[in-house]
Amino acid sequence: MFTVTSNIKPYIHKVQYHETDEMQVVHHSNYVLWMEEARDDFLSQIDFNWSEIELNRGIMIPVLYQSVTHKAVVRFGDSVIIDCKLTHFDGVKMDFSYSVKDLKTDMIRAIGETHHGFINTKFQPVMLQREYEQGYDVIMKYLKLKEL
Repeated sequence: MFTVTSNIKPYIHKVQYHETDEMQVVHHSNYVLWMEEARDDFLSQIDFNWSEIELNRGIMIPVLYQSVTHKAVVRFGDSVIIDCKLTHFDGVKMDFSYSVKDLKTDMIRAIGETHHGFINTKFQPVMLQREYEQGYDVIMKYLKLKEL
């Protein structure tokens, strides 16, 4: 039984020293990693079992596109709150948007988006509803709750 909720908690990340450059500013490559962490957390909160889909169903969810727009620096010791939103889902592809804000000031530090597809182990596109109906239903239930 799934307990899908429309109340998604944002992901919080405390910046580690190894994520920074010589100026103690977060290296740009880490924002993509943080977005992945926030996306994994989001999917977990709606009970979409990512490991089930990859390990037991042979369905992978590669990144097809990603972008990050940097608005202000993040430094070692800062904490950021990452708001992840599912912006598109059609059973073959899904897209997310991200807002990275300073935890203390709520200042936007970066925004981003990622686009994903569902593929099998032969790297062919698959329709999630046909290959993993339970996972498809979880996302559809979330989207319906979000509309209320």
